Amino acid sequence: MLPPREFVKKIKPFNLLSDDELDLLVGNLEVEAYEEGKPILKKGEKSDYVFLVFSGRVGIYDDGELVDQISRGEIFGLGDVYLKEAKAEEDTICYLIRKDVFKRLMEKNNRFQEFFRSFEEKKFSRITDIIKEDKIADRLFLTKVSELVTKSPVVCYPHTSIKNAALKMEMGGVGSIVVVTDDMKPVGILTSKDLRTFVIHGKTPEEKVSAYMSSPVATIDADSPVFEAHIELLKRGINHLVVTKNGRVEGVITANDVLMLFEPRTSLIVLYRKLKKAKNIEELKAAFSSLKISIANLVLRGMHFYDLSSLLTDIYDFVVSKVVEEKVKEVEREFGNLPEFVWIHMGSSARREQVMATDQDNAIIHSGGDSEIMLELGKRVCETLDYIGIPKCEGNYMASNPRWNRDVENWKKVFKDWFLNLTPDNIRYLSVFLDLRPVYGSERLHSELIDEIKQSFTSQSLRFLAYDATMSEPPLGLFGLRMKKEVDIKMSGIYPITNGVRVLALENGFIEITNTRDRIEKLNGVADEEMLESLKESYEFLQDLRLKNQSRILLEGDGRANVVNISQIDKIEALVLKESFKVISRFQKFLKGHYGIERGL
Repeated sequence: MLPPREFVKKIKPFNLLSDDELDLLVGNLEVEAYEEGKPILKKGEKSDYVFLVFSGRVGIYDDGELVDQISRGEIFGLGDVYLKEAKAEEDTICYLIRKDVFKRLMEKNNRFQEFFRSFEEKKFSRITDIIKEDKIADRLFLTKVSELVTKSPVVCYPHTSIKNAALKMEMGGVGSIVVVTDDMKPVGILTSKDLRTFVIHGKTPEEKVSAYMSSPVATIDADSPVFEAHIELLKRGINHLVVTKNGRVEGVITANDVLMLFEPRTSLIVLYRKLKKAKNIEELKAAFSSLKISIANLVLRGMHFYDLSSLLTDIYDFVVSKVVEEKVKEVEREFGNLPEFVWIHMGSSARREQVMATDQDNAIIHSGGDSEIMLELGKRVCETLDYIGIPKCEGNYMASNPRWNRDVENWKKVFKDWFLNLTPDNIRYLSVFLDLRPVYGSERLHSELIDEIKQSFTSQSLRFLAYDATMSEPPLGLFGLRMKKEVDIKMSGIYPITNGVRVLALENGFIEITNTRDRIEKLNGVADEEMLESLKESYEFLQDLRLKNQSRILLEGDGRANVVNISQIDKIEALVLKESFKVISRFQKFLKGHYGIERGL
C-alpha cells in the first residue's frame, strides 16, 4: 500500500498544501476498510471525518437511486450533515481526515480553502484557475520555421535601384526585401536599417541595391525547428532570417515572429494587425492560420473560453466580411448589381461562441431578384472560406446551397412551415436556424425575419424544441465499472444547454439575443437563479474543455474536436465535468416540467 504522504501529495487540491500542512494532514489520518455493500455514511448522519478513497469504489445514493460514483483519489463527506447515502460498491479502503484538521488546513491555506469554496458554489472556472500549473509546451520548440512565414517573399535583384526596392517594400508591407539570383537563391537582404544608411550616405535613388544590402545573408531551412532560428538570431545579433527550401527563398522571419510564438498574448495583437492589413486571399489565409496557432497556445496556457470567444468571433467575422466584400465586387463585375442582401451566420458563430474547429454555418437573405446570381455569390464565398481555413459544413448548411439562399419572403414561409409541421427534420432545422446573426450586409432584412419568427412559433413547437434539448442526457457515473473512456462534450453537455436556453429565449421574446451566456442572464426570473448561475458556470467549463481539446488537436494533429478522452484529462477536470453533467441533468428536469414533456408530446 502506498504510504499516505506519497498518495495524498499527488492528489489535487492536496498538492496545494505546504510540507508543514501536509505533515499536519498525514499525522491525523485514519484508515478504514469497507466490504462490498457495506454502508459508509447514511443520509442525515453527522460525521467527524472527510473521506478520501484510496482504493475501490463508493456509490452515492439519493432515495435509493445511484447518482454518483467516487473512486481512487476522490473525496466525499464534506458538510456537517451528509445529505445522501454512501455505500461501498466493492471492497474499498478510505483514508479518514478529521474535520477539525480539515478546517485548520482551510484556515492556513487560502488556495486550498478557495478550491473547496468554489466547488461548493459551483464556480467551475475558478477551480481550474486555482489548480492549474503554468507550463510552456515543449511542442513550441518543435514548431517548424515554415509555420512562421505568413507572406510570400518580396524580392529584387542586385542591380535593382534603391528607389524600386523601397517601392516594392512599401507595396508589400514588409520591413525587408530579399536580394536574389534569377533562380530565387538569396545573395543578400536589404532592410529598413539599410535604407536609413542609404538616406545618410547615398547619392541618388538610382544607386543599386548591391551597394547597401547585407551579404552574405543569414538563412535557415524551412523545416528547421523554431528554437534553432531563435538561437541563430541571438548568436548573430540580427533581426531577420531568410527562410529557404532547397536553397530557394520561401520567406523571411524576424526576431518578433519568434518571440510571438513564445508570447502569444503579444502575438494576437500583432497577427490581428497583419490580418487587417492583408492585401489578398493568400495573406489572409497565412495570417488566419497563424492566429489560430497563437490562440491555441493561449488556451493551453490557461485562458478561458469567454476571454477568447469574442476575439475569435471578431477574427472570423473579419475574414468572412473581407471575403464576402471581395466576392461581391467580383460577381458584380461579371453579372451586374446584386440585390439588397445580408450574410447570416448560424451555430456557434451566430452565438459569438467561436471555437477552434468551427466550420461554416451560413446563409443569405436577400430582397429578391435573380436568385442564380445570389447562389453564385454564395458558392464563391464558401469555396474561398474553405481555402482560407474555415471548412465547409458537412451538413451543407451554407449559402452555396439554394435551400439556404432565399429572398426574405420565402424565408418567412420556410419558418412558418417548420413551426407548423413539426417533423424531426424541421425540428433539426429550427435548432440550427433559430440562431441567426447578421455579419455583412443589410441588417434590415435580418430584423424583418426575426420579427416574423416571433409571431410564428407555437406552444407545441416550444414543447418539441424543449424535448429535443432533453433527448441527449449527460452521462453520469464516469468512474468505476461503468466508466466511460470518452465523452462527446458537445452532444452530452453543450447541445442540451444551448438548445434548452434557446427555446426559453424564444418563448420569452428575445431570440435575437444569440449568445448563450447573455440568454441565461436574461432568464433571471423565468427559472431558479441558483440553477441558472450553475448552468452558466457549467457551460463555460465545458466550452473551456472543448477549446483546450481542439487546441491540442490543432498543435498535435491527433484527436476528435468534441470528444474528450477521460483518462487524458486532469483528475480535477474530470471531477468538475461530472458536476457539470449533474447541473445539466437538473436543467433538463426543469425543461421537462416547464413544458410538460413527461406527459408526452
